[in-house]
Amino acid sequence: MKFNIRLKQLRLDHKLTQSDLADILGLKPTAISNYESQRNEPSFEKLIMLSDYFEVSCDYLLGITDSYLPVGGEILDRDIVEVFDMYQQLDKEHVDELKKFTEYLLYKQNLSL
Repeated sequence: MKFNIRLKQLRLDHKLTQSDLADILGLKPTAISNYESQRNEPSFEKLIMLSDYFEVSCDYLLGITDSYLPVGGEILDRDIVEVFDMYQQLDKEHVDELKKFTEYLLYKQNLSL
């Protein structure tokens, strides 16, 4: 996934407008719009600011890795990353449904042991 898409996804997940995020980071109001539309790319300094604010790695923001955050220095299994990426796209209501469904699957799995 490209930087512009990841940035927009993180911003929307945090329920921020482009102007809100620019204000929080001390950037010009058009900066975030330009990043998301691929008109400009952030400097290293601004990339680190975005990474720190959203608490993700720069590698994740840049699309180098699908790992949201390093987990004990280990590379995450591709299936875990795929499920996590889908999870990130869910709203609160559907996250709750996913948790209930997962609990059901675990219950069902334990019955067959």
